[in-house]
Amino acid sequence: MWAFLILILFVLVLHLSRTRAAAAEVALSAGAARTDVTPDPAMVNWVDGKPYDGVLDPLALRGLVLSDGATQFALICWDLIDATEECVIDVRRAVRGATGIPESHVLVAASHTHSSPRSPYVPSTFPGRKSERLRAILDDPVFEAWSRQLPGQCAEVLKRAQNRLQAVTINIGRANVSEWLFNRRPLDPDGNVVTMFRPKDPHTLPDGLRFGSLDPTLTVLTLQGADNTNVATVYSLPCHSVSIYPFHRGVSADWPGPANERISKVLGGETFFLQGCAGDVVPVARGEEARSEMARFFAERAIAAARNSHRLPSSPLRISTGIAGLPLVSEARKKAGADIRPVEIQVIACGPFGLAVLPGEPLNGLAREIQARSPLPHTLVIGYANGRGVSYVGLPGEKARGGYEAGAGQGTEEAGDFLIQTAVRLLRETAESASEG
Repeated sequence: MWAFLILILFVLVLHLSRTRAAAAEVALSAGAARTDVTPDPAMVNWVDGKPYDGVLDPLALRGLVLSDGATQFALICWDLIDATEECVIDVRRAVRGATGIPESHVLVAASHTHSSPRSPYVPSTFPGRKSERLRAILDDPVFEAWSRQLPGQCAEVLKRAQNRLQAVTINIGRANVSEWLFNRRPLDPDGNVVTMFRPKDPHTLPDGLRFGSLDPTLTVLTLQGADNTNVATVYSLPCHSVSIYPFHRGVSADWPGPANERISKVLGGETFFLQGCAGDVVPVARGEEARSEMARFFAERAIAAARNSHRLPSSPLRISTGIAGLPLVSEARKKAGADIRPVEIQVIACGPFGLAVLPGEPLNGLAREIQARSPLPHTLVIGYANGRGVSYVGLPGEKARGGYEAGAGQGTEEAGDFLIQTAVRLLRETAESASEG
């Protein structure tokens, strides 16, 4: 009798577990589109206030819509140096009007190529840097006309992507790309940073210096249709898009541009690059030859990772945002007329995968800390998205070490910890809501 009851109980538990597993699986769908946003090279270059020297290669604006049937998420990736807060507001408003996707469900990410224009902004977002050069950019009619079109172009691209929704599965893969990455903040014997923008030999260091830490991982997500055709590839790694800058004054998408094209040619579909936390990570070499080699190398590693990827469960989408008030350094406080700057942190999750989105130029240590504390096993952290934040920001203690980023960042030592705490809280809340659901 007891054996029979135990058998019945086991069957019920097995049935419930299978029912819950089936309920957790949803039908995901995705669509992608792109458009050209290359400016007239007569536009004032933000670097020197003079027109560009032509166009080395075009700039693209790519849009992806992902849906679980009840929730939609929209991704904009553009070949620009940044995504300012005021521009993100305009883009989200335009996207909502065209697609119905809530503004909080829209992610705007920049590749951070230094050979492209800035996204639209107002002088107040650059406290202390209202130079003649910046005023020249803002007064440039070519820049003004180009920037006015961006929100509408984003809305149009995402509307096309939305109209192309088809059933997909998501796969994740990883590759090591350390050969081309260099942390430009090596430490001297006293623990102080000696900034190296372009090291003479990235594989050896002089004067007893120690290498700065970095994560050498390229993460790739493929969204595959029912017939195994690729709808989209999304990949990320932490590395400044400065392989061609400043060796060519033409408009360029830098290494992500040709890398994206190569990946799409081999795997099919649109390719999206999400810049990682690369505030302190640069290429080991620069120039036109280095750019070509980097693009080929990263593309081949992404393709290899995609072909050796692991399928993720088709789980409901969960999107959340939080606001962190980042304390400003004294000079920034004076010029901003405030003690803190509120910034947005966004989290997008699908089953065991989580994407944590940080504004500004986060140093690589922030990503490693968030990943270490995230409950989601496949957590990816990116920067240069949804706003400029306080520019460079790292782990507590990084500013005290000195170096270029210490002076360029507008936040205090505590700013990075606030970003970490908010991102981890959102990731944990997302994981808890998924288990309860």
